[in-house]
Amino acid sequence: MATQPIPPLSSHLPHLPGHALVLACGNTLRGDDGVGWRIGCAVEQRPPCDGLTVVLTQQLLPEHAEAISTADIVVFVDCSAVTAAGTVSTIDLRPAVSLPRILTHHLDPAALLRLALDLYSRTPARAVAVTVGGESFALTDQLSKAVRSAVPKALEAVRAALAAETLAPVTHASTHAS
Repeated sequence: MATQPIPPLSSHLPHLPGHALVLACGNTLRGDDGVGWRIGCAVEQRPPCDGLTVVLTQQLLPEHAEAISTADIVVFVDCSAVTAAGTVSTIDLRPAVSLPRILTHHLDPAALLRLALDLYSRTPARAVAVTVGGESFALTDQLSKAVRSAVPKALEAVRAALAAETLAPVTHASTHAS
């Protein structure tokens, strides 16, 4: 009796056309490092498109590779410790050439894209990082003034990245009578 070849793992994963993923990363108890969560929560409360999943996480994990592999677009949202406070940056991403030797607490978006490709033979058509330069990483749940002021611009950058992918817009019903 002939044995059937085992299909690639990626064929077991649901791929929904138009599926978008926002991975909002940071520590809400370390000042500006929590800006990713603030932005992720805002996107989740008023999603700009159908088929959107928002994941709030303290750090990027190997476990996120599966969700990344099923998305058409992924937007990573995080604080940057290397850009000026309040500076919003949008960076197009590609999978890393190789994975780090040890998969612990040092994964970046490019490494996760590589992991998704290696494990599931698929990456999103587009991957973007939206970052906000941080000023204070002190033990507090408050954002600095510069970062708090940058949240609307960063939120708009996330929405623009998602809109660039011809995803079906969500219609928001108005509560105002005409």
